[in-house]
Amino acid sequence: MTASQYRGRLLLGSVLAVLALTGCTAQGGPQIVPAGSPAPLHEVPCDATGTAARPPALQATASGPYTVEKVVDGDTIRISCNGTSTRVRLVGINAPESVKEDAPVECGGPEASTYLHSLLDGQQVFLAADPAQGVRDKYDRLLAYVWTTDGTLANRTILEQGHAEASGYGKSFAYSKDFTTAADEARKNGVGRWAC
Repeated sequence: MTASQYRGRLLLGSVLAVLALTGCTAQGGPQIVPAGSPAPLHEVPCDATGTAARPPALQATASGPYTVEKVVDGDTIRISCNGTSTRVRLVGINAPESVKEDAPVECGGPEASTYLHSLLDGQQVFLAADPAQGVRDKYDRLLAYVWTTDGTLANRTILEQGHAEASGYGKSFAYSKDFTTAADEARKNGVGRWAC
């Protein structure tokens, strides 16, 4: 590659990065990118199974809808992914344990699970993966941000209600600043798990 070609590619990459961070795409259409996001989010590798309409302001790369088959606990759900019931771990949060094998039920765990049930039981959701977190964790769960059909980001709502703490498990994630702020506010107000 010549120096001229290298500079041209570098310039093109810089322009595309600026467009992505300012909410634009090369085609000029809107793309919602979280403030401070290191990169746009990615689709999860599952065929949609639901029929719900896409929320208008939803991240362009969020896929779905998917029908929630089951809420497992305060930070994990099950959806049908390519014909298989698949666990989805909500990115950027860590709820207290309520059903983990060989682990005690933690203070606030049952309440976190109950809250997620009230938010997502039988609902259709849209998912997006965070490239900084990867697509699956060591337990083979999909890692995703989860939006309801009204555009509510479930991961953030759980933090606002005090049912989890913000955590990327040592890795960056797109909504880290926003999630940390929401969790800090819940902690300050002593709501949810912070009342323990």
